[in-house]
Amino acid sequence: MKPNTYVIMVRAVEEGALMGYRIAFKHTETPTEDAIVQSIVDNVMLSVSEVFVFQEQSTGDSYK
Repeated sequence: MKPNTYVIMVRAVEEGALMGYRIAFKHTETPTEDAIVQSIVDNVMLSVSEVFVFQEQSTGDSYK
């Protein structure tokens, strides 16, 4: 059995975008565009990092 990484990524991005949008409106009914975008980006990255492990960057352009 092999996981479909594309489907996993899509689900993580969708989940993170929805969570970020909802959180942007959690404490105010009129968040700024920048606040909405930042919340979405933060939550998409959080959601993606929960299902994928990123290698730490070493010196230069290469990865470990």
